[in-house]
Amino acid sequence: MKKNFLILIITIFLAIFTSACDNEKSVILFNKYRFTSETINSNSNTNLFKPGDKIFYLITLPQPVQSKLLMIQIVKVGGGSAERLGYELVWGKTVKIRDEQIYYYTNYIVLNQPGAYIMKVYSRDNPTKILTSAYFYVRN
Repeated sequence: MKKNFLILIITIFLAIFTSACDNEKSVILFNKYRFTSETINSNSNTNLFKPGDKIFYLITLPQPVQSKLLMIQIVKVGGGSAERLGYELVWGKTVKIRDEQIYYYTNYIVLNQPGAYIMKVYSRDNPTKILTSAYFYVRN
């Protein structure tokens, strides 16, 4: 009797903690080429770029943003070869999401200074909460 009860407790415990969640998160993908159905899963997806390259980015949104406005920031992390001291806001833009693209936004940017960068995305609905962020690097 005790053994069956213990097995039942362990089974319930495992079922609760190993069940998958249905909580999708926003993601940023970087690519050397414009995003198409062929390039979305190709080897050209990378977070390492050369100065002057076009850095294409794709921001996915699991749920539509009510205000249809995203705020995108690019912050340079550190300076020199250390890449760990301080932060510098390099670029920021508020973009409007089109009606046919409510679950994603894509564009590109060109950066000429080498360094480590973070792209942060906020929603205009809640500008204090980061929807997603991702690191990328510009190196010679």
